[in-house]
Amino acid sequence: LIYLSILVFLFVEIWLVYNIVRFRSRPGDDSLPKQTYGNNKLEVVWTGIPVLLVAVLFGLTVSTVNAVSAPLPAQDDLNLHVIGHQWWWEFDYPDLGIITANELHVPANATVQITLNSVDVIHSFWIPQLSGKIDAVPGQTNHLWFRTENTGVYHGQCAEFCGLNHANMRIKVLVESQSDFDAWVANQQKPPAPPQTPMQRKGFEIVSQGICHSCHTLGKSRAEKDIGPNLTHLMSRSVFAGAIYELDEDNLHHWMINNQEMKPGNDMSINPKREDIEPVLAYLTSLK
Repeated sequence: LIYLSILVFLFVEIWLVYNIVRFRSRPGDDSLPKQTYGNNKLEVVWTGIPVLLVAVLFGLTVSTVNAVSAPLPAQDDLNLHVIGHQWWWEFDYPDLGIITANELHVPANATVQITLNSVDVIHSFWIPQLSGKIDAVPGQTNHLWFRTENTGVYHGQCAEFCGLNHANMRIKVLVESQSDFDAWVANQQKPPAPPQTPMQRKGFEIVSQGICHSCHTLGKSRAEKDIGPNLTHLMSRSVFAGAIYELDEDNLHHWMINNQEMKPGNDMSINPKREDIEPVLAYLTSLK
């Protein structure tokens, strides 16, 4: 499209400048240039060239549509269910029994088949270096696919304005070797680490039965309402809160004290009691 547009632009501009110079008004000459009416050859040319251009563009469009259309599902494809929330992404690997958030792991040289939904408003899933974008619409299921090639870290973004923290609804994608991906899957499929110390045991009770349990799932213990990310292997991720903060003990501690300061408008409007923060932090940081 760019090359064709440049050719058309140059032709039109050169022809325009030529006519401006060639037929400009000269001192002492008030006559009009020779006028031409009903030139069939000229009309055929300026009709035929656009038709030819449209035909070429149509051919290029059909070729591109076929290239980006989803391939037929194959047995070795990675199936992924992506769910948009205000303001974070949930990643469900239905064939692997894994649910995580914000940080997506996929193997290199794999085709990823994505089913896309939203639980609240319209979001848009977009990883520019891996795929196009497509909306996540409440009550509607959309589909997307991409093919990974080189290992590395790729960053994505919600591309549809979805509220106060739209810009802070990011995606981190780790494309790994098959062996590294298999090791990640094996770890994610394990149950959550059991508490080892009295402090961790107290934190486990709060997370699995107390205030955290109302929104967050831990292992096979489903949350009362699936509002927050799955915590089963929380510390195996490198980012949290919509992939905008590094996931470390300091940021997690700050989040539990005042998450609304870090990400205004998020659904975690109730913080743990001050005396519960240390045991909850002790337990959460053991979930690797």
